[in-house]
Amino acid sequence: MKVAHICPYDIDRPGGVQIHIRDTATALAEAGHEVVIVAPKVAHSTKRTVLWSQIPGVTIVRVGATRKIKFGATGYELSIARGRDLYALNRLIREGGFDVIHYHTMWTPLLPYQVFTRSPAANVATFHDTTARTPTGMLLRAIFRALSRRLLPRLDAVIAVSEAPLQHLRPARDQKVHIVAPCTNLRRFAAEPRAPRRFNDGRLNILFLGRLEKRKGVLLLLHAYRRLCSEGLPVRLIIAGNGPDHTAIRRFVRRNGIPHVEFSGEFPMVETPNWYAESDIVCAPSPYGESFGIVIAEAMASGKPVVAAANAGYRTLLTGEAAQLLAIPGNVASLFEKLRSVVLDASLRERLGQWGRKEAMRYDCRAVVPKLETIYKDAIPKAHARTPKRRKRRFVGEDRPAW
Repeated sequence: MKVAHICPYDIDRPGGVQIHIRDTATALAEAGHEVVIVAPKVAHSTKRTVLWSQIPGVTIVRVGATRKIKFGATGYELSIARGRDLYALNRLIREGGFDVIHYHTMWTPLLPYQVFTRSPAANVATFHDTTARTPTGMLLRAIFRALSRRLLPRLDAVIAVSEAPLQHLRPARDQKVHIVAPCTNLRRFAAEPRAPRRFNDGRLNILFLGRLEKRKGVLLLLHAYRRLCSEGLPVRLIIAGNGPDHTAIRRFVRRNGIPHVEFSGEFPMVETPNWYAESDIVCAPSPYGESFGIVIAEAMASGKPVVAAANAGYRTLLTGEAAQLLAIPGNVASLFEKLRSVVLDASLRERLGQWGRKEAMRYDCRAVVPKLETIYKDAIPKAHARTPKRRKRRFVGEDRPAW
């Protein structure tokens, strides 16, 4: 099959959706399919860290421009193709010969919709979104429900990454929503560490890895960590990542004299397994807005116990004995108690680490991609039956190169 994955975000920026798209595309290419990723162009600074390497066997086509906005305590990117980029997009979709076009976070304007209105292929969409239980989140859910009533019946297959996004999806009466985890290449986390530990002085290293913004709960973790330090427990906090709140978080640490906090800043994604290897405990305190949790799956595959907020997405992964380390979302006291319990119990850390290594492989691309292949194969005849042979559209600038 020839498959296009539509990413509305900067494909080079770290993020769960981007990781899922890149690793899924790689696994599909390894399975013998022809894969193209369509993503917006981004103006890169010459000083920007190189976060990704190229993907073997996968073509990345960059069209359109992005604009960043902030809404609901997190950042979003709006993308649109115009002018020469729109010419290129028209030709790519019309002449690309795609069997399937797979959209991600389709609510994000406008590039996915531009592709969708031009697509002659089977249209498959994965919905990653989970809204917060706030007035803004309630408004977004209402908007998504209204949009989904019109959009979903026009899709040939609908996928949700967990049960969480179902709260705002309204499929047609006879339409199935497939639950398929947003897979990643977890084999690279299960391998032996690439480098010796930087911090190996007997302290237990607690790792936060992710975007530094309110939605990820870093300040909640710092408050809980400060309480651990006040009890004299031998711990260290490693904050790996970057984001809009980076300066404010550093200032908070400095003003409050919180000891043994290390910041990585931005780093190449190939180094991510080394940060998990550096840790003894991984903490993911996001109080809301998580429909799955690739960072949780990565930590599990690395053999690390995870303390996390009991949001809708993280509960999907941390089950059984691991569920005892789920804290009340947004509650510092609860987060402190969960961290304290695992810091003081070496046997618990060992048991949950072993459990995680086995459990995480359910979310590896080798396990998940066959499910996508089945969905694709079922969607293609639906598209043929649904779409009559279209009259050839004529676009201005047909002689321009596709990319």
